[in-house]
Amino acid sequence: MKKHQLAFVSILLFTVFFLISCEKETSDPNQLLIGKMKAVTDSLVKNTDIPGIVALVVDKERGIDWLYAAGVSNKETLTPMDVNHTFRIASNTKTFTGTVLLQLVGEGKISLNDKVTKYLPQYPTANGITLTMLANMTSGLFDYFDDDRWVEGFKATPLRIWSPTELADLSFSHPLLFTPGTQFKYTNTNTILLGMIIEKVTGNKLATEINNRIVVPLQLKNTGFMASGTALPGNHGRGYDFGDLGIIGDVTESYDVSNSWAAGAVYTSPRDLQQFVESMVEGGLLPDSLQNRRLNNDFNQLGPVQSYGLCLSKLGSFYGHNGVIWGYTSSMYHSSDKQCTVIIYYNLCQPADHFPDSLFLRFMEILYSKYIF
Repeated sequence: MKKHQLAFVSILLFTVFFLISCEKETSDPNQLLIGKMKAVTDSLVKNTDIPGIVALVVDKERGIDWLYAAGVSNKETLTPMDVNHTFRIASNTKTFTGTVLLQLVGEGKISLNDKVTKYLPQYPTANGITLTMLANMTSGLFDYFDDDRWVEGFKATPLRIWSPTELADLSFSHPLLFTPGTQFKYTNTNTILLGMIIEKVTGNKLATEINNRIVVPLQLKNTGFMASGTALPGNHGRGYDFGDLGIIGDVTESYDVSNSWAAGAVYTSPRDLQQFVESMVEGGLLPDSLQNRRLNNDFNQLGPVQSYGLCLSKLGSFYGHNGVIWGYTSSMYHSSDKQCTVIIYYNLCQPADHFPDSLFLRFMEILYSKYIF
């Protein structure tokens, strides 16, 4: 057989093998699902202002473990987004603070029925507010983020270091929005007070408690709590903002994170956050009785499939939270029923219509063929 005939046969065999391989790949149910999730993620980067997205989907029942980066981590250098980057998780921090609180309850050092004034008597307005009400957002407290003095102060000096007491004082300068325990209103002040109470009870900084009780036991290598400061630790991309409070463009180091403290100052990486949310939902961080209460009691129904409990959001069978802070938005959820975890973050703080929860819901539609999950 001549050389060119051998080459032709080799090419033909390779082509047939390649086509068979592609057919096998595209007929793989998991690859089809991953392909759809990838397409939706890529479309968001292409058709919106989001510079970059990292998405993690682990479905243990199906055998899916997909960690994907789309877009760029730096708009100037066009450096690709990196799946291992650290990022600010904003209000997902509330689940860390809430976990420490419940650990103290389990140790008998505190009770969810305690009134705020037991620990912070300087705020007599909180005499009717229990720790449960702080944790499930039914306290009626005013959100300091809505205080004009805070808004104007942040615009004027975003690098200012805020103490927790200053933030709480802003809130208590306003009357209660409703009788405690009668309504739901998501309020960052609630978690600030929980952080202050944790420090009062333990005698330690909140950062120390989060580190010793969560970060070290779970061996989270890229996770930490920043009481203050501007620099995002670890290998990270840039964070961008549309400028609703005066800081615009690349805002990675444009503000001091103390303004969020117990309500939003944790940073982490996708795999670390996966480890945390799975442990938080599956158990191991709390005594069984408190774990059962956290997953089943004290919830306020916010919609057909959404509710909010003890520093914890619930969407269908998925537990977790979401978060927004200058430069970064994120969502984290885990379902024991489906053995599925989803972590999403954008390096952009943008309007709510492009929030990571929307992409989470699209992933649910792809994985389970419905939004009700």
